[in-house]
Amino acid sequence: MTRLTFFRLGILVQLLLGWTDLNAKIINVTHFGMLPNDGQDDRQALQLILDRLQDGDKIYFPAGTYSFSSSLRLSGKIGIEIYGSLGKETSTLMATGFDPFSSNASWTSLLEVSDCKDLIIRNLFIDVDRPVSVNGTVVGTGDSPDGSFYEIDLLPEFSEYTDRLAELKIMHQLSYNADGTPNYHISTHCDLKNGNWPHIEKLSTLRLKIYNNEAHKLSKGELINLRLKITGNPCFSFLGVNTLTMRDITIWQWPAFAMYVSDLANSRHRSGDMTLERIRMKPKPTSGRLMSISADGIHVASMAGTFKAEHCEFVGLGDDAINIHSRLCHIGKISADSVLLINGWTKAPVEDDWAFKDDIIEFLDGKTGLPKGKAKVKFRGKGQYQLKSIPKHVNVGDFAAKDTGTPSTIIRDCMVSNSRARGFVVQSKKVVISNNKIWNISGPAILLSCDMERWFEATTVKKATITGNRIDNCGNYLRWDDTLTGYGAIAVKTGHEIGGIDKPAGVHHNITIQANTISDCSNSAIFVSSTDGVKIRKNHIKNCSNRSSIPFYGNYAIYLKNCVNDQVFDNSFNQVKKLLGKD
Repeated sequence: MTRLTFFRLGILVQLLLGWTDLNAKIINVTHFGMLPNDGQDDRQALQLILDRLQDGDKIYFPAGTYSFSSSLRLSGKIGIEIYGSLGKETSTLMATGFDPFSSNASWTSLLEVSDCKDLIIRNLFIDVDRPVSVNGTVVGTGDSPDGSFYEIDLLPEFSEYTDRLAELKIMHQLSYNADGTPNYHISTHCDLKNGNWPHIEKLSTLRLKIYNNEAHKLSKGELINLRLKITGNPCFSFLGVNTLTMRDITIWQWPAFAMYVSDLANSRHRSGDMTLERIRMKPKPTSGRLMSISADGIHVASMAGTFKAEHCEFVGLGDDAINIHSRLCHIGKISADSVLLINGWTKAPVEDDWAFKDDIIEFLDGKTGLPKGKAKVKFRGKGQYQLKSIPKHVNVGDFAAKDTGTPSTIIRDCMVSNSRARGFVVQSKKVVISNNKIWNISGPAILLSCDMERWFEATTVKKATITGNRIDNCGNYLRWDDTLTGYGAIAVKTGHEIGGIDKPAGVHHNITIQANTISDCSNSAIFVSSTDGVKIRKNHIKNCSNRSSIPFYGNYAIYLKNCVNDQVFDNSFNQVKKLLGKD
């Protein structure tokens, strides 16, 4: 038995006996069986610490790298703080065991937190032991009896996969311009679960031939990123966590959401009030990787209070940098005092953690999206919600959105670049997005929405201010089933992708877009639909709407569709096709 095994066995025995040192306010993990930089699995030792924490305890990781082979869990605590080294030497939590050769698309989370309050996590670096995606440069395309193909030279940093390159199980192939902007010349998803992955041939040490029916759309010199997995397990999962603060966290890579927030049935605490400061998701400075996070950076599916992100940086994401929403439901049945709610995404009765007693539900017309009134929850269970006074004219097929389960949103002084989907997707009642820099994004830099078309995410905007942002080269490429969906660098819609522009004014309200600088966008700089109360002023728009790929609307620097009570004034235009369109 190794020294480490004996040592950790002794720690386990002492913990089980109630070792009093663990009751100390600050717990140095190296005093409890964890040694940095030794390459050993630290999961068991840290889980023992997490299980024995007292409210108010702090966990300290001295500088070095700590390895974890599976998920860690923290539950039912108040006032916990987890932090790393404050000096030049950093503290890294390394997830191990990533297998790019397996067709199993699932993987582990790093930390799952549930039913906690007043949690602080700070001064940590996060990484995975092997690359979760690989990338290189197109050196040629062609056709053969086996089909169309492209050849790609991978970067030398992926040489650890050299011996088994042809066995890589690739979930997604995406093309990029030389400046790192995803261009969607190819965007090919593969279903690993059903044995669907691309045919690959290894031509030399780091050169691959990949068969793809869309290969003819590529040109020599374009970049290709190959996502090896897009799993359902976020790096950090927060369920039923009230008052969460994260500061100075850097995540170099992760094959799923980096952070996921939602509620939890039968939890003492409701998710609410999340503050992020200096969160960085990006490839290492010494790396040539195109992608850091394989999906959304931060995905909030249900939370009350306020979401605030300041001075954060998102580079090379596989999806949105930030997506804030709650679930939009359909009414399946209705009686005098109750409704059966159907999850619009799964088509099944909505989960018990969708809303809770005394929550407020807002009803929206199932066809127009216009509000029909609100009601308070008295009782819930298996999709059935008993309510206090259902508003008149609410019908089967109408939408139900959580009025109390979507946070006010503040995003300021952040940077987003070179990412696949959108910068910020915000579906909140009250929104402030200010002084951010967003560039080289394939979709809109900022999308305000309430998706009533496909994803069924809520809720509608009641008041929003988008001001002082600098946006360059955004909204040019994002596609859905080969149809461009960007509409504008700043867009307000009722759906994320195709459509979501035809509902009447009054779905969204009171949106101000002012003092933003928007340049080099093929379609509209600003596109707003379905809104009552729009003010667009003092924006500086340059070289937009000149290479329109969105029929008609994309020819206008600013376009308003189905809007009333709108004011558009004091905007400056340079090198645009048409200034303002409206219907």
